[in-house]
Amino acid sequence: MKKFVAWLAIACFGSMITAVALPPQHSSEKTLLIQVDETGLIKIGRDTVGFDQLARYIQERLFKSYMGTGQMHDRIKLEKTEAFVPEPVMEDILKEIKEGQRRALSELSILKYKKGFEALDNKKQSRIKKKFPVLFQQTFF
Repeated sequence: MKKFVAWLAIACFGSMITAVALPPQHSSEKTLLIQVDETGLIKIGRDTVGFDQLARYIQERLFKSYMGTGQMHDRIKLEKTEAFVPEPVMEDILKEIKEGQRRALSELSILKYKKGFEALDNKKQSRIKKKFPVLFQQTFF
């Protein structure tokens, strides 16, 4: 009986060590999903955003996320909800996304360093690029 209790204690202790040593299995990547249909209607989460407000919306969404948590989304994903979305519409949406990124980068740089991003030294620029890759993302599909 004592051998069984000792074996059981060792087995339980061993499984506790294994459970502690395993890394978490879930991904915590935070994605800003932008959906567009064939008419150019833009939806981001539960919000419907007008084309003329997309850059501002992205700027605010990224910056508010930073102000609330100290972090931003990890990436932006653009998704077509219909099979056909006219190419000029997609090009204009991509321009607006990039403008929103630029605005958020400028706002972040001014808040943190009291200077625009272009005026920062290479070390500070590298730090921002590493910590906030979403602001420099070039592909969205």
